[in-house]
Amino acid sequence: MTTDQTQWSAEAPASEADVLIALRFADRAARKAVTDELAGTGLHTGQELVLAKLLHHGSLPVAKLAKVLDVEVPTATKTTQRMEAAGLVRRVKSSTDARQVGIELTDRGVELAHTVQEIYDRAGRRALAALSPEDRRI
Repeated sequence: MTTDQTQWSAEAPASEADVLIALRFADRAARKAVTDELAGTGLHTGQELVLAKLLHHGSLPVAKLAKVLDVEVPTATKTTQRMEAAGLVRRVKSSTDARQVGIELTDRGVELAHTVQEIYDRAGRRALAALSPEDRRI
């Protein structure tokens, strides 16, 4: 049995697997960087992303919210139900289509969305502090 003993080189482009592995580690590091601070907000995992998307997009039907979050509709439904019970979002009927119901942030949800944004900004600054502008561009 032989194994591929390909040598790493700084000049060679990274393989597809290496890029995906690096992205997985980056995702893990990003989650870790904000987890402790988010714990103080009372949010459950993933709810901060709902806040961010609704702050950016405004009112969205659950199906569209699920699409922008890249989750299944039942997941978005359950998450928004929890968030509605916590007073962070509310359901609003569409003014143009009575069959449509959108999810929008409450005043408390907007406030918390801004707090989450500040947490991510701080974590991002810490994570990127050692990188030059050129390294960040690359």
